[in-house]
Amino acid sequence: MVIPAEGTFDYVFDIEGDIRTSNTIGRPREPLSKADRGVVGHAPVLTAVDYQREAWQVYARLTLTASDPRNAGVAHASFSVDRALVNTLRRGDLVYLARTNCGGLGLSVLREGALIAAAGAVTDVPLGSDNFARIPADLVRQVESVFRTRDGEYRMPESPVELSLCGETKILHSGRPQMGLFDVFVRHGFLNGVPGMDVSASIERRGVCPATAAHTSAQLLEELGLQLSRD
Repeated sequence: MVIPAEGTFDYVFDIEGDIRTSNTIGRPREPLSKADRGVVGHAPVLTAVDYQREAWQVYARLTLTASDPRNAGVAHASFSVDRALVNTLRRGDLVYLARTNCGGLGLSVLREGALIAAAGAVTDVPLGSDNFARIPADLVRQVESVFRTRDGEYRMPESPVELSLCGETKILHSGRPQMGLFDVFVRHGFLNGVPGMDVSASIERRGVCPATAAHTSAQLLEELGLQLSRD
């Protein structure tokens, strides 16, 4: 089932608080207009709290809270990431959050325009100047057309993700390459279907984002998803 536009979101937050002293870590850089996507309204607040699923597992729960619930589809929307990813955030960072019409969640962190980390549906969030992630739809169509010379109904079950980082480009269904300054982990490409399943991948800037912080976050975003609350 495709999620309607009012069930998706596309937010960008300025990190303004010290996460060691305050749970409130960000407010929207620019409130959305009524025509923009935002299931939690036009100007939600971003908060983060630590929690443990098991004694050895400490994660962070990020919550978007509507500033005016009367003009929002839900009052709260929460999801989990690795605590180490939240601890990487600094005042002045930008955090981009997206929920797609397939229900996928994407997150990226930019610092002075430079990519620090990204997780989940990385094709739906900014990755900084000169970097991008996308589905190479033109190449997918070419591949399918070749196979359809034998099977007229052939469709690729999975479309790879095309990543361009630091001037290097790779097309991957899965894998753990290093690309310039970044460690990359592609869990899978776009899984075709109705509505399909978004790309699941992680990108970490070596020496800045702790190893596996974005990777673990990508797993949590896909496996635990988004929890919505109307009160």
